[in-house]
Amino acid sequence: MLEALAILTLLCVGAVVLGVFVLLAAILKIVFKLALLPIVLGLKALVFVIGFVIALAVVGPVVLLVGALLLVPLLILGGIVWAGAAVLSS
Repeated sequence: MLEALAILTLLCVGAVVLGVFVLLAAILKIVFKLALLPIVLGLKALVFVIGFVIALAVVGPVVLLVGALLLVPLLILGGIVWAGAAVLSS
């Protein structure tokens, strides 16, 4: 009977010790997450800025080319409208 009580006591003490270790690990995990949060956010912002610069470097020339291609028809159309306004106003 005494042996069973000793084994039961060891199991209870082991469960309490294991529970304390799990609780400490959870608290330590939360502390590390909160401590590393500014670093993670800073790295995400850095990746965003680098991605934005790369996107500008890729999209910028495309937009410039499209604008240059659209400029000629718009200049022709503007000239036609100007000529029409000049004819109607004189």
